[in-house]
Amino acid sequence: DVSTVVAIDQLSFPTPWSASSYSYELKHNKTSFYYVLLEPEANRVKPPQQPWYRFLKNSPKRETQVIGYMGFRLRGPRAHISTIAVHPDWRGCGLGELLLLTALEEALAQGRSAVTLEVRASNRVAQHLYRKCGFRFTGVQEKYYRDGEDAWLMEMKADNRTCRARVSELRAALEARLNRQRSRRAERERP
Repeated sequence: DVSTVVAIDQLSFPTPWSASSYSYELKHNKTSFYYVLLEPEANRVKPPQQPWYRFLKNSPKRETQVIGYMGFRLRGPRAHISTIAVHPDWRGCGLGELLLLTALEEALAQGRSAVTLEVRASNRVAQHLYRKCGFRFTGVQEKYYRDGEDAWLMEMKADNRTCRARVSELRAALEARLNRQRSRRAERERP
C-alpha cells in the first residue's frame, strides 16, 4: 500500500513524505502504527455490524483501493499523530474524521494520557476537525515544514471519562452519517 499512500500524500501536502520514509516507519519503528482506509463495496447496503474502517474491506473477488491513511507513534505516555490524509475524490464524506477517531480510540485503548499533532497554520479545515474532536491549540513551531510554513501544535488530554465519552459519541454520530451516505449511494446505483 505504500505506493498508493505516497500518491495520496503527494495530492494532499506541499511537502509529502517519501516512500522510503513510510517503509522505514513500517519496518523499523516499533512504536509506529499505520492504518489504511479502503474503498467501500458499492453493492453492500446493510449497515455494518462492526466499526466502519474495518468494514471498508473489499471482497477478495476484486482489487481493493486505498482511499486514505493515518499514522501515529507512541511517545512515552502520549500518542502523536504523525500523518493523516484522504484522497481528494473522497474528501468531505467524514473519512478524515473516521481516521482521526480511529487514532484516538487506539491511543485510549493503549492507555495514553494525551494525543498530540502538528497541523499547518493555513489548514483551517483540519484545525476545525481537531478542535471538534477535543484538541486544543498549545503553541506554534515556527518554520516547521520544509517549505517554511509554521505548524500549530495541538493536544487532546485522553486520560478522563469525558474524553472517552466524547470520542464514543463522535464515533456513533459519524457511523450513522456514513451509513446514511452508503445507503443513498447504493440506492442511486441500483438498476
